[in-house]
Amino acid sequence: MVEKKKIDKRMEAKTVVQLKHMFDMELKRIRDENGIDILMFVGIDGRIFASIIPPILDPIQFRFLNLVKGNLTFVCSQLQGDNLKVSIQQYELGTVVISGVGANCFLASIFSKPLSVDTMGPTIHKLVNGSTVLNHLFEQRPMSEEGLKGYDKAVTDELAKLTRQLFVEKFDETREYKRNMELLKFLKLKIGSVVGIGAVDEIVTVTMNEMGTSPAYMKDQDWLKFTDRIIEAHIKKRSGDIVADECRRTWVPEVERKLKSFV
Repeated sequence: MVEKKKIDKRMEAKTVVQLKHMFDMELKRIRDENGIDILMFVGIDGRIFASIIPPILDPIQFRFLNLVKGNLTFVCSQLQGDNLKVSIQQYELGTVVISGVGANCFLASIFSKPLSVDTMGPTIHKLVNGSTVLNHLFEQRPMSEEGLKGYDKAVTDELAKLTRQLFVEKFDETREYKRNMELLKFLKLKIGSVVGIGAVDEIVTVTMNEMGTSPAYMKDQDWLKFTDRIIEAHIKKRSGDIVADECRRTWVPEVERKLKSFV
Protein backbone atom coordinates (compact mmCIF):
# COMPACT_ATOMS: atom_id res chain seq x y z
CA MET A 1 0.00 0.00 0.00
CA VAL A 2 1.32 3.44 -0.94
CA GLU A 3 1.76 5.73 2.05
CA LYS A 4 -0.37 8.84 1.98
CA LYS A 5 1.56 12.05 1.48
CA LYS A 6 1.78 14.21 4.57
CA ILE A 7 0.24 17.56 3.79
CA ASP A 8 0.97 20.62 5.90
CA LYS A 9 -2.60 21.76 6.35
CA ARG A 10 -1.89 25.37 7.17
CA MET A 11 -2.63 28.48 5.19
CA GLU A 12 -1.45 32.05 5.46
CA ALA A 13 -3.93 34.77 4.59
CA LYS A 14 -3.30 35.79 0.98
CA THR A 15 -6.32 38.03 0.44
CA VAL A 16 -8.03 40.78 2.42
CA VAL A 17 -11.04 38.51 2.96
CA GLN A 18 -8.88 35.71 4.37
CA LEU A 19 -6.99 38.15 6.60
CA LYS A 20 -10.23 39.58 7.99
CA HIS A 21 -11.55 36.06 8.62
CA MET A 22 -8.35 35.18 10.48
CA PHE A 23 -8.58 38.40 12.49
CA ASP A 24 -12.22 37.73 13.40
CA MET A 25 -11.34 34.18 14.51
CA GLU A 26 -8.75 35.55 16.92
CA LEU A 27 -11.11 38.19 18.29
CA LYS A 28 -13.73 35.50 19.01
CA ARG A 29 -11.12 33.31 20.69
CA ILE A 30 -9.99 36.18 22.93
CA ARG A 31 -13.59 36.94 23.89
CA ASP A 32 -14.56 33.34 24.57
CA GLU A 33 -11.44 32.30 26.49
CA ASN A 34 -11.54 35.33 28.78
CA GLY A 35 -15.27 35.73 29.32
CA ILE A 36 -15.33 39.21 27.80
CA ASP A 37 -18.73 40.84 27.26
CA ILE A 38 -17.73 43.49 24.71
CA LEU A 39 -14.55 43.59 22.66
CA MET A 40 -13.38 46.40 20.40
CA PHE A 41 -10.30 46.78 18.20
CA VAL A 42 -9.59 50.48 17.87
CA GLY A 43 -7.05 52.65 16.05
CA ILE A 44 -5.26 55.55 17.74
CA ASP A 45 -7.33 57.90 15.59
CA GLY A 46 -10.47 56.62 17.32
CA ARG A 47 -11.73 54.45 14.47
CA ILE A 48 -13.25 51.13 15.57
CA PHE A 49 -11.88 48.60 13.07
CA ALA A 50 -13.65 45.55 14.51
CA SER A 51 -15.88 44.75 17.44
CA ILE A 52 -17.89 42.00 19.11
CA ILE A 53 -20.92 43.54 20.78
CA PRO A 54 -24.00 41.56 21.92
CA PRO A 55 -27.11 42.37 19.85
CA ILE A 56 -28.96 43.17 23.07
CA LEU A 57 -27.12 45.00 25.87
CA ASP A 58 -28.13 44.95 29.50
CA PRO A 59 -27.94 48.29 31.40
CA ILE A 60 -24.44 47.61 32.77
CA GLN A 61 -23.04 46.62 29.37
CA PHE A 62 -24.65 49.69 27.78
CA ARG A 63 -23.13 51.95 30.43
CA PHE A 64 -19.64 50.54 30.01
CA LEU A 65 -19.80 50.64 26.22
CA ASN A 66 -20.65 54.36 26.35
CA LEU A 67 -17.95 54.88 28.97
CA VAL A 68 -15.29 53.37 26.70
CA LYS A 69 -16.52 55.28 23.65
CA GLY A 70 -16.48 58.50 25.67
CA ASN A 71 -12.89 57.86 26.77
CA LEU A 72 -11.57 56.96 23.31
CA THR A 73 -9.86 60.32 22.79
CA PHE A 74 -8.05 60.04 26.12
CA VAL A 75 -7.00 56.42 25.54
CA CYS A 76 -5.80 57.23 22.02
CA SER A 77 -3.63 60.07 23.33
CA GLN A 78 -2.15 57.75 25.98
CA LEU A 79 -1.33 55.12 23.39
CA GLN A 80 0.14 57.66 20.99
CA GLY A 81 2.11 59.75 23.46
CA ASP A 82 3.01 57.35 26.27
CA ASN A 83 3.19 54.03 24.41
CA LEU A 84 0.45 52.50 26.59
CA LYS A 85 0.82 48.72 27.03
CA VAL A 86 -1.92 47.75 29.49
CA SER A 87 -4.44 49.76 31.47
CA ILE A 88 -6.93 48.30 33.95
CA GLN A 89 -9.92 50.45 34.87
CA GLN A 90 -11.97 49.03 37.72
CA TYR A 91 -15.43 50.19 38.62
CA GLU A 92 -17.95 49.00 41.16
CA LEU A 93 -19.94 47.04 38.54
CA GLY A 94 -17.28 46.06 36.07
CA THR A 95 -13.80 46.29 34.60
CA VAL A 96 -12.29 47.65 31.40
CA VAL A 97 -8.90 46.42 30.19
CA ILE A 98 -7.05 48.36 27.50
CA SER A 99 -4.16 46.48 25.86
CA GLY A 100 -1.95 47.96 23.18
CA VAL A 101 -1.85 46.29 19.77
CA GLY A 102 1.39 47.60 18.34
CA ALA A 103 1.93 51.35 18.33
CA ASN A 104 -1.20 52.35 16.45
CA CYS A 105 -4.11 50.27 17.82
CA PHE A 106 -5.51 48.86 21.03
CA LEU A 107 -7.95 46.29 22.29
CA ALA A 108 -10.72 47.37 24.66
CA SER A 109 -12.06 44.45 26.71
CA ILE A 110 -15.19 45.14 28.73
CA PHE A 111 -16.19 42.87 31.60
CA SER A 112 -19.62 43.80 32.97
CA LYS A 113 -18.86 42.24 36.33
CA PRO A 114 -16.49 43.05 39.18
CA LEU A 115 -13.07 41.41 38.90
CA SER A 116 -10.37 41.21 41.54
CA VAL A 117 -6.96 42.61 40.68
CA ASP A 118 -5.41 39.79 42.69
CA THR A 119 -6.88 37.15 40.35
CA MET A 120 -6.66 38.98 37.02
CA GLY A 121 -3.02 38.07 36.32
CA PRO A 122 -3.71 35.10 33.99
CA THR A 123 -6.42 37.05 32.13
CA ILE A 124 -4.14 40.04 31.59
CA HIS A 125 -1.36 37.74 30.35
CA LYS A 126 -3.74 36.13 27.84
CA LEU A 127 -5.01 39.53 26.68
CA VAL A 128 -1.45 40.75 26.11
CA ASN A 129 -0.64 37.59 24.13
CA GLY A 130 -3.87 37.95 22.16
CA SER A 131 -2.99 41.56 21.38
CA THR A 132 0.41 40.40 20.09
CA VAL A 133 -1.32 37.89 17.81
CA LEU A 134 -3.67 40.59 16.50
CA ASN A 135 -0.73 42.92 15.85
CA HIS A 136 1.07 40.19 13.90
CA LEU A 137 -2.01 39.73 11.72
CA PHE A 138 -2.75 43.45 11.41
CA GLU A 139 0.79 44.19 10.20
CA GLN A 140 0.60 41.19 7.83
CA ARG A 141 3.85 39.72 9.06
CA PRO A 142 4.93 36.34 7.67
CA MET A 143 4.35 33.07 9.53
CA SER A 144 7.94 31.96 8.90
CA GLU A 145 10.37 31.06 11.68
CA GLU A 146 12.02 34.45 11.26
CA GLY A 147 8.67 36.25 11.32
CA LEU A 148 7.70 34.54 14.61
CA LYS A 149 11.07 35.07 16.28
CA GLY A 150 10.92 36.58 19.76
CA TYR A 151 7.31 35.67 20.57
CA ASP A 152 6.15 33.71 23.61
CA LYS A 153 5.27 30.09 22.87
CA ALA A 154 1.60 30.86 23.54
CA VAL A 155 1.66 33.45 20.74
CA THR A 156 3.37 31.17 18.18
CA ASP A 157 1.03 28.31 19.12
CA GLU A 158 -2.02 30.52 18.60
CA LEU A 159 -0.77 31.76 15.22
CA ALA A 160 -0.20 28.12 14.19
CA LYS A 161 -3.75 27.23 15.26
CA LEU A 162 -5.13 30.12 13.23
CA THR A 163 -3.32 29.02 10.06
CA ARG A 164 -4.70 25.49 10.50
CA GLN A 165 -8.21 26.79 11.15
CA LEU A 166 -8.00 29.10 8.14
CA PHE A 167 -7.01 26.11 6.00
CA VAL A 168 -10.00 24.10 7.23
CA GLU A 169 -12.49 26.92 6.74
CA LYS A 170 -11.21 28.67 3.63
CA PHE A 171 -9.06 26.29 1.55
CA ASP A 172 -11.94 25.49 -0.80
CA GLU A 173 -12.04 29.19 -1.74
CA THR A 174 -8.39 29.33 -2.84
CA ARG A 175 -7.18 29.52 -6.43
CA GLU A 176 -5.23 26.29 -5.91
CA TYR A 177 -8.32 24.34 -4.86
CA LYS A 178 -10.46 25.73 -7.69
CA ARG A 179 -7.72 24.89 -10.20
CA ASN A 180 -7.52 21.32 -8.96
CA MET A 181 -11.27 20.83 -9.12
CA GLU A 182 -11.30 22.17 -12.68
CA LEU A 183 -8.49 19.80 -13.69
CA LEU A 184 -10.25 16.85 -12.06
CA LYS A 185 -13.48 17.65 -13.89
CA PHE A 186 -11.58 18.01 -17.18
CA LEU A 187 -9.79 14.68 -16.82
CA LYS A 188 -12.92 12.87 -15.72
CA LEU A 189 -14.61 13.97 -18.94
CA LYS A 190 -11.61 12.78 -20.95
CA ILE A 191 -11.50 9.40 -19.20
CA GLY A 192 -15.25 8.96 -19.55
CA SER A 193 -15.10 9.61 -23.27
CA VAL A 194 -12.85 6.55 -23.65
CA VAL A 195 -13.88 4.02 -20.99
CA GLY A 196 -17.46 5.13 -20.30
CA ILE A 197 -18.87 7.30 -17.53
CA GLY A 198 -19.56 4.36 -15.21
CA ALA A 199 -15.89 3.46 -14.82
CA VAL A 200 -14.54 6.98 -14.25
CA ASP A 201 -14.88 7.28 -10.45
CA GLU A 202 -13.36 3.85 -9.85
CA ILE A 203 -10.35 4.59 -12.07
CA VAL A 204 -9.78 8.01 -10.49
CA THR A 205 -10.06 6.66 -6.93
CA VAL A 206 -7.73 3.72 -7.56
CA THR A 207 -5.13 5.97 -9.20
CA MET A 208 -5.29 8.56 -6.43
CA ASN A 209 -4.84 5.82 -3.82
CA GLU A 210 -1.84 4.46 -5.72
CA MET A 211 -0.28 7.92 -5.71
CA GLY A 212 -1.11 8.46 -2.04
CA THR A 213 -2.76 11.83 -2.60
CA SER A 214 -6.13 13.47 -3.18
CA PRO A 215 -7.32 15.94 -5.85
CA ALA A 216 -7.58 18.99 -3.60
CA TYR A 217 -3.86 19.09 -2.78
CA MET A 218 -2.32 18.06 -6.12
CA LYS A 219 0.64 20.00 -7.53
CA ASP A 220 1.63 20.39 -11.19
CA GLN A 221 3.81 17.29 -11.34
CA ASP A 222 1.13 15.26 -9.55
CA TRP A 223 -1.38 16.04 -12.31
CA LEU A 224 1.08 15.05 -15.05
CA LYS A 225 1.91 11.85 -13.18
CA PHE A 226 -1.78 11.16 -12.63
CA THR A 227 -2.55 11.62 -16.34
CA ASP A 228 0.27 9.27 -17.34
CA ARG A 229 -0.83 6.61 -14.84
CA ILE A 230 -4.43 6.73 -16.03
CA ILE A 231 -3.37 6.26 -19.64
CA GLU A 232 -0.79 3.55 -18.96
CA ALA A 233 -2.66 1.49 -16.36
CA HIS A 234 -6.28 1.90 -17.48
CA ILE A 235 -6.76 3.36 -20.97
CA LYS A 236 -4.10 1.10 -22.48
CA LYS A 237 -5.45 -1.97 -20.70
CA ARG A 238 -9.06 -1.36 -21.73
CA SER A 239 -8.65 0.20 -25.19
CA GLY A 240 -5.23 -0.82 -26.49
CA ASP A 241 -1.96 0.85 -27.43
CA ILE A 242 -3.26 2.98 -30.29
CA VAL A 243 -5.96 4.67 -28.21
CA ALA A 244 -3.54 5.07 -25.29
CA ASP A 245 -0.94 6.73 -27.50
CA GLU A 246 -3.53 9.11 -28.92
CA CYS A 247 -4.71 10.04 -25.41
CA ARG A 248 -1.14 10.69 -24.31
CA ARG A 249 -0.49 12.82 -27.39
CA THR A 250 -3.54 15.04 -26.81
CA TRP A 251 -4.26 14.93 -23.06
CA VAL A 252 -0.81 15.76 -21.72
CA PRO A 253 -0.40 19.04 -23.69
CA GLU A 254 -3.92 20.08 -22.66
CA VAL A 255 -3.17 19.41 -18.99
CA GLU A 256 0.07 21.38 -19.29
CA ARG A 257 -1.77 24.31 -20.86
CA LYS A 258 -4.34 24.31 -18.10
CA LEU A 259 -1.62 24.22 -15.45
CA LYS A 260 0.13 27.19 -17.03
CA SER A 261 -3.12 29.14 -17.30
CA PHE A 262 -3.37 29.16 -13.49
CA VAL A 263 0.14 30.49 -12.89
